[in-house]
Amino acid sequence: MRRLAPWPWLLLLFLLYLSVGEALRIWLGLLWTERLLVILAALGVWAFINGRFVFAYYHALLSSARARRLPLFPGPGEREHLLVLAPHPDDEVLAAGGLMRRVWEKGGRVSVVYLTSGDAFDLAAGSPLPSQEAMRRLALRRMVEAWRGLEALGLPRESAHFLGFPDQGLFALFTTHYYLPYESPYTGLKAVAYPGCYRLGLPYTGKALEATLVELLERLRPTWILLPSPLDAHRDHQATAYFGMQAAAFLGLEGRLEYYLIHGGYQYPLPKGLHPKLPLYPPPRGRGLPWRRFPLTQEEVRLKEKAIRAHKSQMRLLSRFLLAFVRHNELFSPLPVPAKEALAAEEEGWAALEGREVL
Repeated sequence: MRRLAPWPWLLLLFLLYLSVGEALRIWLGLLWTERLLVILAALGVWAFINGRFVFAYYHALLSSARARRLPLFPGPGEREHLLVLAPHPDDEVLAAGGLMRRVWEKGGRVSVVYLTSGDAFDLAAGSPLPSQEAMRRLALRRMVEAWRGLEALGLPRESAHFLGFPDQGLFALFTTHYYLPYESPYTGLKAVAYPGCYRLGLPYTGKALEATLVELLERLRPTWILLPSPLDAHRDHQATAYFGMQAAAFLGLEGRLEYYLIHGGYQYPLPKGLHPKLPLYPPPRGRGLPWRRFPLTQEEVRLKEKAIRAHKSQMRLLSRFLLAFVRHNELFSPLPVPAKEALAAEEEGWAALEGREVL
């Protein structure tokens, strides 16, 4: 049975109120006070059934006002070279599909570095318990979808650089497997093995990944580097931020970093589904970051939606989440974390002791 949208529910309940109210009034001689109680009860039932819809649109109204007050993100100049670090295929178009298109339109270059090929999303492989071979095939499929997403924006396939490191394993590479090879429980791989990847045979270690990023950044020399914020709720996104910041710092490119946030907190962004006329608002997990909004043209919004839909393996399961990023703006922050948290004095590392400040 198809679930009704909120307003048809309200209409049905109102008609039910009229019929039941009139029947009760005739039978029992109810007064207007009792009739008011009946309609309030009906509205209460409707709000209980559709409360999440009411909350989503209420949230959209408030967040729209907040997003409009954000400062503007400086648009790309002529001949810019934008490099986007994407933990998985689709993150790049969710975060910056419009910006990538704008850079290309202005005669610039766009490079996208995919740290993984998304080979750990078991449900996208076609069954709840897929084989390791099925997960490897999923990686190849997602690489093709990444190409198609870039082509939807008008970018050539040469813009994509696949590194082929393990999905759901980047945080382990940054911590416990920086030197010791990591074996993916999803694919059984211990080294880069997918055709089309930048360096085949590299071991799944953090050291190999970081060295590869340094090599790519040094060779490409982008004028902008867009990467996830470490505040993102997804561990792969956090690790991508750490690896990206370290590689950029090694080459002295810290001043070229800009950050985006995809997994920004519970139900972000609301409302789910396709709402291209609404703005994208700052995510809850990014509270305190100096967000700047980048307005998109109607054509850029249309192409961004097309690029997202190119990731069919993800759209089949996550369409409402993915399409919620098709808004009339995108958001970027020049800082990975807030410059200064609002902490109590004793939590800041300083304390006043007998009139003196001490560490």
